[in-house]
Amino acid sequence: MSQSIESIISNYEQQYKVIEKSIVDVIWVVDIEAMSFTYISPSVEQVTGYTPEEIRELPIDKLCTPESYEKGMESLAEGHRKYKLGKGVKRRVEFELLHKTGSPFWVEITAKFFKGDNDRTQLFGTMRNITKQHALEKKRDELLLRLEESLSRQKALEAENEMLRGLLPICSNCKKIRDESGEWWHVEEYVAMHSEADFSHTICPPCRKEIYPKPN
Repeated sequence: MSQSIESIISNYEQQYKVIEKSIVDVIWVVDIEAMSFTYISPSVEQVTGYTPEEIRELPIDKLCTPESYEKGMESLAEGHRKYKLGKGVKRRVEFELLHKTGSPFWVEITAKFFKGDNDRTQLFGTMRNITKQHALEKKRDELLLRLEESLSRQKALEAENEMLRGLLPICSNCKKIRDESGEWWHVEEYVAMHSEADFSHTICPPCRKEIYPKPN
């Protein structure tokens, strides 16, 4: 099973590389004080469905999901604070935007602060649609989780089987078995917890004679 999952994961990684080669970048500049675009490349229409003119007329919070807008404002504030302290660095974040049709999609944004006209703080950045990569990464992560869970179950079964093959402390009177934590269990309870066995109860011939003796 693990080899099959690893093979699928490898296939997803190959698809990711193919998609990456066809990505279209959008270049943009935002005036931080006005919180509006001062420039955005024509390629934005291919990514968002909006023309550059339409984008400039829209409030930024209408271009993304509420969660991504909140995340973006926090990231912007943190980046601006560091920039004013002379620690400005290029930042890379992922956001969920809203297409003109209303459908959500994921983008990767890379941006950096700089001083523009009239000494106003500007944010220069690029944006690319990574919806397909995001979906592939999610599937890959799910497969990795399944692989880890499968290996964990396999190790647990191996440990339990090893325990069953070893010596088990058993009460000489009631025949209960003591586990590693010191708890005592009936045999069928212990075996059921440490294996995939199911029990069906019956009566062996000696016990049948003892419980149901034939009348003299």
